[in-house]
Amino acid sequence: MPSDEHAETIAPDRELPRADRDAAWITRELRNGSHDALAEAYDRFAEAIVRDVRRRTGRDEAFALDCLQETMVRLAANPPACSSDGELGAWLRVVSIRVARTALVAESRRVRRERAHAAERRSAHVDGSAGERRAEDDEADLDRVLSQLDDDERELLRLRVVQGWSIPAIARWIAMEPRRVESRVRRVLARLRERGRA
Repeated sequence: MPSDEHAETIAPDRELPRADRDAAWITRELRNGSHDALAEAYDRFAEAIVRDVRRRTGRDEAFALDCLQETMVRLAANPPACSSDGELGAWLRVVSIRVARTALVAESRRVRRERAHAAERRSAHVDGSAGERRAEDDEADLDRVLSQLDDDERELLRLRVVQGWSIPAIARWIAMEPRRVESRVRRVLARLRERGRA
């Protein structure tokens, strides 16, 4: 049995020098599941993505690094066919902007929910009898407005608001695209808000 001292190291035959690892190689190898290609993409584009996200959002480095990570996950999951670093860089820039926008919207929604919950807790200390009268009035108003909706709209609201189903779950249940379900729920709620003010 030969000792480790005399063993030759064999370079992999597919290994390319770093200079030859262009965008076409990166995306091709990513489709084959290469971790080296992902590392190469990270080395080339990470700094520019972080800088761009920080500049566009005005947020800190931690936020930009979270966006970078999600961008790289999307690159690994679904790499585009690119022939130049410029194309790949542009694709990554668009994806990172979308990721940042989604993160900002999610954060904004979370803050609004927290504020609404805090306001709700503060208003819960209202006198019991006045609160009961207001609840009865609100219930009567809600029944009046809901009676103006068709059966499909009432079912959507029941699943989303009363049952607490997620948009994807509702979409599977009624065999519709999640985006369409979300859009319909949003439109129905907006209509209800308008009618509630009238």
